Amino acid sequence: MNRLVLLPDAMVVAGAIVCLLAGRFTRLGRRQRSALPAIAALILLAAFGVELWVGSVTADFFGRALVQDRFALFVKAAALLATAVAIAVTDWSAEDSLSIGVAMPMLAAFGVMVAGSANGLAGLWVGLELAAVAAVVMISLRRPDAALRLIVTGGIATTLILAGLVFLYATSGTSDLASAREALSNSAPTLALALPILLLLGGLAMRAGLIPFQFAHLSFGFGASPLATGLVLGLVAAAALTAGIKLAGVLSPVPEVFSPYLAVVAGVAMFGGGAGALAVRSPRIRMAYLGVAQVGWVAAGMSTHYRAGLGASLFLLGAFAIAASAGPAIMGAGVEAGEAGLAGMGVLRPARAAGIALAMLSLAGAPPLAGFFGVFAVAAALAQSGSFILLAVGLVGSALGLAAALGTVRAVYLQGLPEEGRRPAGAALPALTRISTAGAVVFCIFIAAYGLLGNPILGLADQGAEALGLR
Repeated sequence: MNRLVLLPDAMVVAGAIVCLLAGRFTRLGRRQRSALPAIAALILLAAFGVELWVGSVTADFFGRALVQDRFALFVKAAALLATAVAIAVTDWSAEDSLSIGVAMPMLAAFGVMVAGSANGLAGLWVGLELAAVAAVVMISLRRPDAALRLIVTGGIATTLILAGLVFLYATSGTSDLASAREALSNSAPTLALALPILLLLGGLAMRAGLIPFQFAHLSFGFGASPLATGLVLGLVAAAALTAGIKLAGVLSPVPEVFSPYLAVVAGVAMFGGGAGALAVRSPRIRMAYLGVAQVGWVAAGMSTHYRAGLGASLFLLGAFAIAASAGPAIMGAGVEAGEAGLAGMGVLRPARAAGIALAMLSLAGAPPLAGFFGVFAVAAALAQSGSFILLAVGLVGSALGLAAALGTVRAVYLQGLPEEGRRPAGAALPALTRISTAGAVVFCIFIAAYGLLGNPILGLADQGAEALGLR
């Protein structure tokens, strides 16, 4: 059974390689092209099933470089599910390459899985960088200029992360996360330790697109393909948050060196994300700001440095990964024309319209969806830790974000259906295919079911926080 633990990872990598080779060395007919996304989604769902089957086994591999515990189980399952849904709902007529467009999300998901099961500092960095590189490749297909900007900002983030990881290794004397946590329990929270940790968390904030670093991610929002947008806003941010939660568990013996910084960043992200979403008109940029606000809630749970807070952050991370990764793909390319591109979608594309509404509302934390229960869990952890000011800031930001999300829902369902000849340029509705329609329906079911099954999922997230050594 232990050998089967790595089977989901192998299935994802093998599937990505097969998709790349299929597009490079074979001439795909129309039927084969339409079947490739479905095959990739089925591979990911099969890997998800295998992960749930064997994921409860506790094991370690490659000299404890990778471990399988409840934390890894949760992160890997969330990454596989989010990627499968994102590929299934994509309108492939709006994408630049079928084979690369299918393979890169799978490699990004593998990066998140590596970060989730990494037991060393190097593994965290490798997983994060793999997800980021896959996103850059996707963006470069249409926007080489935006990809170059992401490479530059990503290089800065990588430098900050490596500087912090190297200092953490030098301080603890080990790259093993559990051993580093034990070593830090005997260390004093000094300024010399706090400054490198500040650099480390700053680099992760850049990768996650937190305010004020979100502009590097939003700069491509008007030109990149829908799936590429979801890849950056969803899976890359999920990889950064996964690394952040793991490092928060390592640093929990010295919370003074990271909790104040995380609280400030979380407050700015929660309020700024909600305000930014209300201020913009573009549905895709609005969704990005709502994602920033929800990432702020995840950071707020991490700032509590308690098991309840980190468990709540992990629970919300799963909801965020699904909505942020698949949301832009459900919208399609028509949103380039602003809210006018959504007019009539509630009538002409009811499944996609429901997916857009649920993605927006979940990222805004509207009940009774997945995002609401995650935000509620983090809010309870903040109240338990006495962080009432941060909680109040987050609630105000959520109210602003909810108002913004309702504005998009109004455009989807209540805005008049324009005549086809008067539809703005770039406002074409997503192609209607069986696969994408079924994917949108599945997305709606998952977003609703995540909330309805919140209690057992939160229990698994709490066990994941316990696996980090928290009590």
